[in-house]
Amino acid sequence: MIEIRIPKEIKTYREKLFFGLTLRQCICTAIALSICVPLYIFGNRFLPQEAVSWAVMVVAVPIMLTGFFRYNDMSFEQFAGEMFRFNFSVQKRIYEYEPPFMGFRNEYLAEEKAAEMNAKKYRKRK
Repeated sequence: MIEIRIPKEIKTYREKLFFGLTLRQCICTAIALSICVPLYIFGNRFLPQEAVSWAVMVVAVPIMLTGFFRYNDMSFEQFAGEMFRFNFSVQKRIYEYEPPFMGFRNEYLAEEKAAEMNAKKYRKRK
């Protein structure tokens, strides 16, 4: 089968839309701004400034992570799902141990078996 090599730069290319941001990043930034700016402006009436600024950060960080985070070509949702499955689901772990000399032992047994088969063939011919 013929395989065509594609350079890494081409595989990871993302089309830029506004200000060097992809469409996903632009949407997440717009959502974060549309939620956090009114929260900060109107939150000052009900809460102290420090509490409002923490609330803005708590709201903005997950939204911005969704848009900007990429790890091993996985988006934030895929990465979070994999981390959740890895840490909180049952994992099947297979224990296999083969001593370093097992390769020599298997070769020796194969040679013995071949010699035995040749001996059986020789006996049948007689």
